[in-house]
Amino acid sequence: MRAGKVAFTQEREFIDAKRAAIWLGIPLRSFHQYVQRGLLPSYKLGRHRLFRKDELLSALSISRTACRDEVLR
Repeated sequence: MRAGKVAFTQEREFIDAKRAAIWLGIPLRSFHQYVQRGLLPSYKLGRHRLFRKDELLSALSISRTACRDEVLR
């Protein structure tokens, strides 16, 4: 399998909130607050909430763009 394909499948994998917060480098409590506000996309599976790395990165890049746009106004 090629390296590019491996990276793609790793970013499409589901991870739990604790791993997602560690991966993003933010406190778990802050991570949960962002999810509650609807700032981070998630999937609910029974009692569990799961996340995809690529979707988290997209959500963060959108929020960074919004902040930059607000500063430039």
